[in-house]
Amino acid sequence: MKTPQDELNSALSEIFERAGYRRYKMSKFEEYDLYARHKDFLISENVLTFTDLDGKLMALKPDVTLSIVKNSDGQQLRKVYYRENVYRAEKGSLGFREISQAGLECIGAVDEYSVCEVLSLAAKSLSAIGPRCELAVSHLGILCGLLSGAGLSSPAVGEAVGLFGDKNRDGLAALLEREGADREAAERVIGLSELEENAADAPKKLTALLRGFVADEMLDRFCNTCRFLGKEFGERVRVDFSVVGDLGYYSGIIFKGFIDGIPASVLSGGQYDGLMKKLNRHSRAIGFAIYLDLLEPILEIGEDFDADALLVYSQTDSAEAIYEAAKKLSEGGRSVAVLPKIPEDGRFREIFRLDRKGGVILERND
Repeated sequence: MKTPQDELNSALSEIFERAGYRRYKMSKFEEYDLYARHKDFLISENVLTFTDLDGKLMALKPDVTLSIVKNSDGQQLRKVYYRENVYRAEKGSLGFREISQAGLECIGAVDEYSVCEVLSLAAKSLSAIGPRCELAVSHLGILCGLLSGAGLSSPAVGEAVGLFGDKNRDGLAALLEREGADREAAERVIGLSELEENAADAPKKLTALLRGFVADEMLDRFCNTCRFLGKEFGERVRVDFSVVGDLGYYSGIIFKGFIDGIPASVLSGGQYDGLMKKLNRHSRAIGFAIYLDLLEPILEIGEDFDADALLVYSQTDSAEAIYEAAKKLSEGGRSVAVLPKIPEDGRFREIFRLDRKGGVILERND
């Protein structure tokens, strides 16, 4: 019997493969030097290492993206997905953990379509995890362009990006004043920090707020992407410039995914052209990771149920009617228990009874 985790893995693989992505398998061990040179890109700087028999310092894989980029020439458009376990110590933790994650990378001649495709796959992945989900999208190029145009120095731009991520409007206003930012541009910066809009409606507000303050071509491309996302996914995608990343690695669109019932983002991604340059790849890249370990609380719920549905029948119901009702429920994808009464120690998502005509009536939904 498949577990909820198995079913999710199968669903994600199908989503990725239908879009032409192919499975990438990486070695458990990589040379430590790769990770040492790009610790800022890692979620955690702590890496498990050991000395190999030939004297090389090796690392137990703390990240997948770095390995994929390292093994790509960057010339051809390469589309891969993965499901791997990585090993790292989270912030505040006193030990290393084995963490399961899935994701994909699109590397090479990444164009506007490639960006839209990856964002759509991120939204579809969230929907496969749970129907109550949201993808939050922003654009670091637009944000940094606006901040630089307001007169902020490079260090101040980095500080302002951090304040955007913290949703610290007061701190941002103080920074703009301290830097002597252009008044009108500063007002646009504050306006952008307060903008939270669904993708379909965001282009109109972004254009009114930013036209003439950032590069027109970059703004128009982002607005086109927002329109596409709004049309395809509606309220499940919003524009929120508090979604930020390391400016040394990320550029362009950046995004995070959320699932109802989980307090942290379960999906994170973006364009990481900066990493490509640091690895001497003359191309672009975009991708995302899904942190499967964060999903355990909602994926394990199904294992606590005896069956998805319980069909309770009475002695006056015919065997044929009971059989047909149970068959109808199971054809909808449920596991169905059929009993003459509700057991005291049983747990079921739904409880049904037969009506007088042999149909089913939902009595309770847990």
